[in-house]
Amino acid sequence: MSNAYIHAKTLHQLETLVKDLPQSVLVSGPVGIGLKATVTYIAHALKAKPVYVLPEKDEKVDLEKGVITIDVIRRLYATTKTVETGKRLIVIDYAERMSTQSQNAFLKLLEEPGINTHFILLTHSVAKALPTILSRVQIVEVQPISVDQSSSLLEELKVTDAQKRAQLLFIAEGLPALMTRLAADDKAFESRVQIVRDARTYLQGSAYDRLKIALTYKDSREDALTVLSDAGKLLKGSIKNGQAKDVLQKIDAVLSAHERIEANGNIRLQLASVMF
Repeated sequence: MSNAYIHAKTLHQLETLVKDLPQSVLVSGPVGIGLKATVTYIAHALKAKPVYVLPEKDEKVDLEKGVITIDVIRRLYATTKTVETGKRLIVIDYAERMSTQSQNAFLKLLEEPGINTHFILLTHSVAKALPTILSRVQIVEVQPISVDQSSSLLEELKVTDAQKRAQLLFIAEGLPALMTRLAADDKAFESRVQIVRDARTYLQGSAYDRLKIALTYKDSREDALTVLSDAGKLLKGSIKNGQAKDVLQKIDAVLSAHERIEANGNIRLQLASVMF
């Protein structure tokens, strides 16, 4: 298996981990980092086949709107009581979608593990895990891959157009799973590039332009947060290039809006209220 697109620090941590795999591991990192790559590495090293537990809606797997219910955990409990001769890897993907009830039910599994059973929780939001869960898992924080690794990945993906390479590096540098997906999906790539364009307009346009963008993104908290994140990256880039005045104040305003929207604030009002 290739380790080319795992950060060296993360790879070293995984190499140490598989020598004596803990009963429970929590793997975290930003969206697009490719958390499943760590599972692939661990499973390959231990010659084990991972079993995935995924969010559900109406008793069917639903990665977009599903949750991990207490019923899912109860089914998992029954699975762990079956006999397993080799190492059993149970991977709870989107672990942040476990409710408090589900996490408390899962806690019983951590306290009474089956023989040869190991749990791997994948999450982009460690803060949503209960302290009682965090106290019983070893945490692996997956680092973004290096600039050289990102460039090598673009080569492997056969992205030769200079403009597209630059756009992918802006959007997904360090995030191999996101970069791979966008390079392969033209529609998703164009949608993501449009968000970058809107972020630039948000920074450089008038109050009326910001109001229009607020109306465009008012129904998608995720996309609104992405607009503000891109705006922040554009501003930081202008600091490096020495091209902007009062950039720090603008960054502060963008970060404040991002925090309020993330905390469930009104999307349209928060986007429209930022003044430059």
